[in-house]
Formats: sequence, C-alpha cells, structure tokens
Amino acid sequence: MVGLIPATILWYVGISIRIATDFTGFPPVSLPLLIANVMFLIFASQIIRVRTMQLEDHTESMGVESETSQFGRLTSLKATLAVWVLLLCVASLVIDPYLYGLYYPPLQAAMRLAVTGYLRFIQATFLWTLGYSMYLIYRWGKLPIKLRSFAEDRTLGLNIYGRASLLFVTLYIAAMFLTFPVFVYKGEAVMWSVAAFSLLGLAIFLVPLFSLRQRLVEAKNEKLAWITRRHARAIESIESCGDGPIDASLVNELIAVDRIRTDLQRISGWPFNAGVVVKLVTVVFVPLSLYVLCTLLVHVLNV
Repeated sequence: MVGLIPATILWYVGISIRIATDFTGFPPVSLPLLIANVMFLIFASQIIRVRTMQLEDHTESMGVESETSQFGRLTSLKATLAVWVLLLCVASLVIDPYLYGLYYPPLQAAMRLAVTGYLRFIQATFLWTLGYSMYLIYRWGKLPIKLRSFAEDRTLGLNIYGRASLLFVTLYIAAMFLTFPVFVYKGEAVMWSVAAFSLLGLAIFLVPLFSLRQRLVEAKNEKLAWITRRHARAIESIESCGDGPIDASLVNELIAVDRIRTDLQRISGWPFNAGVVVKLVTVVFVPLSLYVLCTLLVHVLNV
C-alpha cells in the first residue's frame, strides 16, 4: 500500500495537469508500468537486504565477528535521501536536457519533480540498497575469513558471494528494463542508455568480487608453493638414492603430490563457477540483444 497508493495518486495528478513524465503517457500503459516499477523495486530492495544479512551470517560463520549489524545502514533514511536528491539532480539537470534533449520552463520542471519525486525515491531506495550491499561484499572479501579446503570447494567457500552478486545484478537488469521498456520509449538515445546500463551491470557484478579474487589467488599461490616444496624434497630424496631402487613410500608421495597439484590448479580464480558465468551472460547480453533487435524492428516497421 505504501508503494502503490502514493504512486497512483501522483500518476493521476500528472495525468490531470498534463505534466509529461516517464509514466504519464498513454494511461492503459503508463499506470501498469508505474505500478510494476514501484512494486518491483520495493520487493527487490527487500530481497537484497535479506540476502545481504544471510551473507553477513555466513561471513561470521567463517571466523569473522561483526561488530554491528549492517541492517541499519541498508535501511538508512539519510543515505537514501542523499541518493534521492542526487538522482533528482542528475535526471533533471543532466539526463533530460543533454541525453534526451528535453527542456522545460522552471515551473514545469518543478512540477515534474513533484510528480516524479516519489518514484525517484523508490528508485533511490533500490540503488542505495544495491550499492551498499555490493560494498559490503567487497569489504568482507578483505577480512581474514577462514577459507574452506580446496578438496571441498574449488572456490574455497566463496562462491556464495558470487551467487549473491549474480542475484543482485539480475534484479538490477530487470529494474533497468522496466525503466526503459522498448515499446514505450522509442529513440536512439534510449537504446544507447539501455546498452550503457546493461554493460554497467557487468561492473556491478565484478567490482565487488575483486577482493575475493585476490584472496583466492593468494590462497592458490600459497598452496602451490607448499606442494612445490614437498615435490622438491621428494625429488631430492630420490636423487640421494643414486642408481639404487626407489623406496615405495617416495613413489607414493610423488603420486600424491602430483594429484594434489592437479587439484590445486583447479582452484577458481573468481568466487563463482562456470554455471554462474553462463547465467551472467544470459542475464546481461541476451536481454540486451533482444532489446536492440526489438528496437530495430520498431524503427523498420514504424510501429
């Protein structure tokens, strides 16, 4: 109700006073689009908060005590208001005039801000929740968490962060396509905006994982250095035997060392597996390709 009723009232006000906004076009299209935007962003924000709290519990289970719960900052009204003001300024002072070529008199611009303000606040809530959750993933990757054995998991127990990052970027891509539906907003500028925001999804997915990648690379190099020393000692023992028979224990050790080295080489360089990569490509590039194709068809068929 909090998400739906105020948005519907502002939609009606925008339609009544004929203020052009993102959602005051053809009513049978604009109202469902507004409702879908608001409700999706509210539920997506809640999903991200819940998932982030699960990650916090997982991080603590890996040997790191959290001083304070991060839920308060995820729901911070001050931070959301700051993002809201920034979003309003960017939308009205940069995106509208310079990207879409929309110029309005001061009074109409102020009325547009009043009508769209609630939707921008919901968008700001989503962006703050998403951004701070990604920051937490990056920060947790720098903590001295206890990694799992490489024999149990090729990502050493860090794949949970990769899966969470994939979930977050999926919600981001869905929100972006709800904001720029192809059959409502036509134009080359909109198409380029969708392309740019889709590629930004890759950065949203990868950047928070760099600290976790560093942990994986360090752990892999440390284990490889350890097994290399074991291998060198075994070779030295064999060389000390000269041309005589090799002790069976040394042969078994060489076989074990070779097997362990093979397993260590399989440690992932990123906190996700091939399945997550396939899903990421599907989430980011397939919708983008379909969007571009639909946009071209719209222009060709002139519908």
